[in-house]
Order: sequence, then structure tokens, then C-alpha cells
Amino acid sequence: MKLTKVKIYGFGKWSDVEWNFNKDYQVIYGQNEAGKTTLLTFIQSVLFGFASARGDEKFQQYKPKNGSNYGGELQFVDQNNVTWIVRRVDGKNGGDLTLYRGTQQVPESLMTRITGGFTKEDYVGSHVLNDTSIMSIYKLNEEQLETEIMAVGAVGSKEWLMTADNLEKSSEVVYKARGRKQPLVERMEEHDKLMKRKSEYENQQVAYKKASADLEAAKQEYDSNTQKLNVITKQQSELANLNKQWPRFVSYRELNQVDVSLSNPISRNDWDQSLQLEQELRTLKQNMESINLSKLDDEDEDFRDYYQANKDDLDYLNAQKGNISDLQFQQRNLNQQINDNDTKIDNLYATNRNLKDNMQLLTEDELVQLNTPKTNSDNSHNLNWPIIGVSLVALVLATFTSGALRIGAGLVFVAGILYAWHENQQVDEPEQDNNLEFLDKKSYNGLSVSDIQALQNVIRQLHDLNSEQDHLEKLLHSTEANLDQWKSQLNNFGLLDSSDNLAENIEHYFARLSSINTKSELIEKNNLENKQSQQGKLNRISDLQVQLNNILKRYSVDSMDGLMKLHSEQLQKRGIVNKLEQDREILGNDVDLLNKFSNEMELQSKLRSVDQEFKSLSQQNNDLNRQIGSIKTKREQIFNNTEYQKLVDDIAQNETDMIELYDEWLADKLASKWVHSMLDLATENRYPKMLKRATHYFNLLTNGNYIDILFDSSSLKLTRHDKVKFDVHELSKATTVQLYISLRLAFVIEISDLIDLPILVDDAFVDFDKIRTNSIFDLIKEVSTDNQVIYVTANLNAELPKDHVINLEEVSND
Repeated sequence: MKLTKVKIYGFGKWSDVEWNFNKDYQVIYGQNEAGKTTLLTFIQSVLFGFASARGDEKFQQYKPKNGSNYGGELQFVDQNNVTWIVRRVDGKNGGDLTLYRGTQQVPESLMTRITGGFTKEDYVGSHVLNDTSIMSIYKLNEEQLETEIMAVGAVGSKEWLMTADNLEKSSEVVYKARGRKQPLVERMEEHDKLMKRKSEYENQQVAYKKASADLEAAKQEYDSNTQKLNVITKQQSELANLNKQWPRFVSYRELNQVDVSLSNPISRNDWDQSLQLEQELRTLKQNMESINLSKLDDEDEDFRDYYQANKDDLDYLNAQKGNISDLQFQQRNLNQQINDNDTKIDNLYATNRNLKDNMQLLTEDELVQLNTPKTNSDNSHNLNWPIIGVSLVALVLATFTSGALRIGAGLVFVAGILYAWHENQQVDEPEQDNNLEFLDKKSYNGLSVSDIQALQNVIRQLHDLNSEQDHLEKLLHSTEANLDQWKSQLNNFGLLDSSDNLAENIEHYFARLSSINTKSELIEKNNLENKQSQQGKLNRISDLQVQLNNILKRYSVDSMDGLMKLHSEQLQKRGIVNKLEQDREILGNDVDLLNKFSNEMELQSKLRSVDQEFKSLSQQNNDLNRQIGSIKTKREQIFNNTEYQKLVDDIAQNETDMIELYDEWLADKLASKWVHSMLDLATENRYPKMLKRATHYFNLLTNGNYIDILFDSSSLKLTRHDKVKFDVHELSKATTVQLYISLRLAFVIEISDLIDLPILVDDAFVDFDKIRTNSIFDLIKEVSTDNQVIYVTANLNAELPKDHVINLEEVSND
């Protein structure tokens, strides 16, 4: 790819400018601040993305100061003479990229056809030469200089070579074959001394291990029993709750067998209409018998007069009957909730035998005091050192062997460590001193720490339930007080009857009032129409009877008595449905569990069996507790284990330190060798050709003074024309720079099959004398036959062709 045109929309000081570039080499001339470096930075930014606004990169953004559009485009021509245009403007993640091949826009993924897959860092490290990279050569010491020169052969290898050297030095800090003060050497000597001391304890340790094994077996049996006891305790609680729910379940099951289906329920409108028709018919028939009836009887008259005298109060009661009905429903619901809470409280006492009424929650400070343990024994005896020893041997085998034996040894090591860790978790819970004054005050005397801790949530639940119970009882008391007030008012007005349903009492009263009013209206009507013929009344009765018969026929009954009986059955079934729904809500998921028992005796038999198993397991745990205490006492009498355990701990720590130090030493050694091996592989195919080309370039730059460059895995040798060989650090600084430039340019030409982008030279040779500068220009011309070179400088060589020079001083961009 040859860069043929640069077009800048806006970048730093440049805006709306463009230049055509030669395909071989292009010299860009300008004094300081003319925008030379800005132009080269623009080329890199369009190729690889604009710098971000974070950190030091923000100074490389070159956002235009005059408000122009940020970005621009580069035009390339490939080997097939096809034009490629790379356009990048302001946008996220390095700017918005658009790529054209000829006149057709192509996917951004084809950008690798131009960049060869290189990153910006790779490109700068290989194709960009500036005063910074050249001047850095002057500041390197001998070792750094040789590393820098040798790293030219592979992109990024300088950092890898430095890393390899650091790794090698780091490994020698940990261990040297003839060292004395290195940490790993010291740990190995210490290990020999510790193992010699350990052999003295072996005889006593046999009896101690036997007691420890017996103790571990007893603990395992105790833990197994404890798990079973937890399961039985949960089962016991569930069965106790089911036993308490049995009477309600029996009632629910019996009611569930009742047929509560309503094939043709009576509507409220039909029921009210039938009552009115029946009443009207009865009144008419009475009028037929006593045509001269002109007033209500005394009782009905008194009833109606009493209503008129107290109309406002009675109408208010009638308007409030819905609220009164809601209060009675709330009363029943609160009673049920109180009963449910009583059940929960009883269950808490049943499942927590240590729970007392006067227990109080512990404060945060009291819990901290309670949790401060006073241990009376060293738990380190639980470590299974034989298993750990086998694991360590397996680790050594896994490290120094290969194949199936290495895999097997690795598995043994992992299994041994996991087993030893598991055994170490089975330590005794440290005995604690519970003799704290606040425990007696809050009724915890005689309980263990674990029991006290376990009771905190239970006491909190009990307090919450009691608080809720108090709240419910207050609501119930308030509800009952309101109902008593309503009942008193109903009693004052004579509305109470045999029914406990106050709303029904009001409804009965107004039903009677409605009946009396209807009767009164009929009487008044009769008085007005007493002169009408008997036939008119008969027609009315016939009409009413037809309407009533239609309603009766709709519900398949023959009389009003049958309809009233059907209505009564309908109300009864609705009551059963409500009771079933209420019981079902209370029983919840317990219904399925209760269905598993055929009768109450079977349930109670199961509960007794679980209770017996609970007592048996509790007794077994008590016996095991005493057995564990006895074994501990016996083991402590064998010998004082403190000193031996300290020795074992010291050995374990010593071995752990050796493994960690060995791992560190081995990792550094292997990593250093790996870096060198990978760099050798990465460069072996290109180095011979690159060195041949670099030798030619170096000879040209030194005017034939140096004729050969030799390279081996660890150093570079330069041969002068008189056959004298020099190391890199023996060269003069200027000659070292010439060598560095020769290698850099030779490397770029060698990888031109991977990336064919211009070499960017940013006034890199300002410190060269005239002879060296002329040699550099000759080299640039030669290199440009293989790879395009863009060279910016403030010192113009008068011998350069004018068609290869762009003078930035002639460009106006104010």
C-alpha cells in the first residue's frame, strides 16, 4: 500500500487541507511549530483510531481549535493499482471509520488489508522513527543497550527480553546451587533439623494417635446422631401441629361430602318479588273475606306509629346494617386469627423446651460478651499428619515426574489435602464461661451458649407473636365494643329477636315494616275502592297469582312454602361453602398431610413413635458426650502434646514455605526460558535475511567502515573493515544509532509482506553531522524502492528533488 493523498478536515492546527504524496519517498519540510508532527500523528490516528480523552492520551487528540470537523481521510493505492480511502471522523471508541475500495464502501473488517493486523503500538514500534526513540539510545547502559538492539528483530520483544532478565534475577534471589543465605536454602537446612527432633516423639505418638482416633470416631457418631435428631425434631413438630388440626380437618372432611351445588339459585329480585306478591295476595284475600276492613289492627298500627316516631334512628340503623354485618364478620375473623396465633405460640413452646415466659432478648453488647470464647485445649491435634505427609510426597512426585504417574500423584495430593482439611473442621466447640450476670437476670441460667444463641430468634418470634396477639385482642375488644353499642341500640328500639345476626334482625324488622306498609296501602286503597266491584279484586288476585306462579314455575315448586324451603336450603348451602373455604384457608397444605392418616388414632400412634425415637436419640447423644469427655481425659494423660504439636506445626509451616519458595523459583526459571524460546522461534525465519539487509544498510551509513553484523542467542558482534569485532556497547553513540536505524529499517522491509505501510521519520537525525545526514538521505532513497518513506524535517537538503518535497511554510491555514 502506498499513501498517495492526505486530506484533513480538522486536526490540531490543520483544517481543510490536502496533499498528494509520492509513492517512493516524500519529504515534508517546515520549521518548528509548522505542524510536521501533527501531520504524522494525523496519519497514525486515521489508521488506528483517535486518542482517548483519558490520561496522557488526551494530549494526542489534536482536536481542532477553529471548530472544523474533527478527522479526515487517507488515500492508498495497492499493488493492483486499486485506490483505497480510509476516512475517520469524530465518534466513540477512536472515531467513526468508513472504508472505501475504489468507489464502493466496504466493511471495516477489511481494514486489516491495509494495517496487516498491526496495532498502533506495533506500528509505532516498527515503522516510526523520531527523536524520542533515537535519543533514548544515548541514555541506555550496556545491558539495556544490547537488549534494545537485539529486540529490533520482533515487535514487542524488547519488553519480553527485559522481563526474562528480571525473572532470572528473581529466581536467584530465592535459590542458588551453592548459596547459603537464600530463603529456600535456609528452609531446607531447617527442615533437616526439625525432622530429627520429630523422630524422638514417635513412640509416645502411637498411643496418642490411638486415643485421637477413638475420639474422632465418637465425634462422628455424635454428629450423625445430631443430624438424625434434627430430622426427628422437625417431624415431631409437624405431627404435633397435624394432631392439633385433626378436629377441624374431620369437620372439613364431613362438610366436603355435602352436596352444595346450586343448579338453579333463586335471584334476589325473584325472591323479593315473590314475597311482595305473596303478601299482596294474602292481603287481597283477607280483603275478600272482610270487604269492610278499613284500618290496621292495633299491633300493626302501634308498630308503624313507633317507626314514625323513631324514623330517623331506625332508618339510620337500616342504612348501617352493612357495616354491622362487616363488624360481625371481622369479629369472627379476629377470633380465628387469635386462635391461630395461640397455636403458633404453643408450637414454639413445644419445639423449644428451654423457652421460658420471662426470657428477654440479649443486646448486641451482651451477645458480644457471650461469644467471647475461653478455650481450654489445643485443637491442633485434629490434623492428620500421616495423610499430609503422603500428600506432600505425592506433590513432589507430581512435580518431578511425567505421564500417568504425575497425574496419579496429583490426584493423591488433592485427595489427601481435602481429607486432612475435612478432618480439621471437626474441632471441638470451645467451652465458654456462661457465668454472666445478665444471663440470670434474663432467665438464661443453666443454658449453654449455643442454646442461648439458638433461642434468640425463637424469643424474637415469641415477642412478635405476643405483640400481634395483643394487637388482635385490642382490635377484637374494639370490634366487640362497637357491636355491643349497636346491639344496645337495636335493643332500645326492640329490633332484637332470636337470631344472633344483627343485620338479619334489622332486615326482619324492615321486612315486617314493609309488610305493614303494604297492608296499610292496600287498606287505604280498599277504602278508596270499596265501592268497586268484587270482580275487580278477583282479577287483581288472578293477575298476581299468575305472576307468582311464573316465579314458582321458574324454580320448579308448587307453592310459596316450597319456594321458601328452597330459599332456606340455598342459604344453608352457602353457609356450608363459606365454612369450607374458611377451614381450607386455615388448614392450608396440612390437608394433604392429614389425608394420609385414616383416623386420629393412626396419627397419634405415629406421633408417639416419633416422640419415642426423639427420646432414644437424645439419650444416645448424652451417652456419647460422656464418652467423648472420658476419651479426652485419657488422651491428655498420655503425654503433654503442646510441645509436640508445636514441632509438627513448625514442620508443616517449614514444608509449606519450601513449597511456596520452590514454586516461585521454578516459575521464574521456566518463564525466563520460555520467553527466550518463544523469541527464538518468532524470529528464526526472518533474522538471516534481516541481518543481511541490515549489514548492507549499516555499511552504507558508516561509509564502509563496518562490514558485518553477527548475532547469537545472547549478543551482537559488529565486524569492522579491518576484521576487528566489537560488542554493541563498545561502539560510539552515533554509530550505535546508525546500527539501530539499520536494524529497524531492515526489519520493516523484511515484514513488508505482512504490513505495507509508510515508514514515518519525524526529524530523527537532528544530531547527525552533514556526512551522516547525507548518508541517511541516500539510505531513505534506497529503502523507498521497497517501502514508502515519509520524512519530516526542519533541515532541508538542497539536493533533494523539489517534486518530492512539501514545504509547509507555503501552506496557509490561519
